[in-house]
Amino acid sequence: MPGIPATFATKGEKPWKEILKRSIPTHPIERFSGLKLKFVLPTLAPNNQPLDIDNLCEPVFSVLINELGWFGGRRQNLKWWHTIKVCGQPSGLHLSIEQTAPSEMTGEYGSPFFDEIYTGVLPSKATDHQIPSWLNSFKKFEFPKSNDRFVIRLQFGETKVNIGDIATGKVKALTDCLYSLIGGCKGNPEDWRVDILQVEKGVTNLENNSVRMSIWKKR
Repeated sequence: MPGIPATFATKGEKPWKEILKRSIPTHPIERFSGLKLKFVLPTLAPNNQPLDIDNLCEPVFSVLINELGWFGGRRQNLKWWHTIKVCGQPSGLHLSIEQTAPSEMTGEYGSPFFDEIYTGVLPSKATDHQIPSWLNSFKKFEFPKSNDRFVIRLQFGETKVNIGDIATGKVKALTDCLYSLIGGCKGNPEDWRVDILQVEKGVTNLENNSVRMSIWKKR
C-alpha cells in the first residue's frame, strides 16, 4: 500500500493510519498466526530523527488488529512477526498476513555474533538493569562502528507474552536494553540501527521466563 510510513506519536501517524484503514480489508473468518511487514521509506532518518523499526509497527498493529479486527481484535493473539525497513521508492508498506511461522534465519544471514538464552525477569523499560547486567557476564564485545546495522531475532518461551504491544510491551524494553551490543547507552539506546526484527512467542524448548536473543550484523 503506497504512502509514507510513520511511527506512533508523530504528526505523520494519523494520515498514515487513514491510509492503512482504507487499504486493509476487515478480518476474514480464517485464523492466522503472524505478520510480515516491509516498510519502504524515502529516508530512514526524517528531520535527522532515525526511525525505530518497532515504532513503525505500532500504527499498523493498531489499525489491523484493534480497529479492523484481525487476530480476533487482540494483539495477544499475534504469535510472531517479522519486519524490515529499507530506504527506497515508491514508499509504502508491503504487508503479508500468514498462517505459517517463520523459518530459521541462519541461512540468510550466516552465524549470529550473539546467540544466547536469557532466563529471568524481563525488563519493562529501557533503563532496567536485568539484561545489561546479564550481558556483562559475557566477554567484552566490540562496540558497533558508526555504520553498523543489525538483524535481531527474539524468541520468547512464554505463550502469553504480548508481543504485539509495542509502546509499553516487552519487545521494546528488551531491544532498548541491548545497547552494549547495538550501540547507545542506558536510557538512550541506538535501536534505530536495527533494520530487521523478528519476534516469536511460545517457542518450544524454551522456559516460560526465557528469551533467546540472536543478533547479526547486517551484510
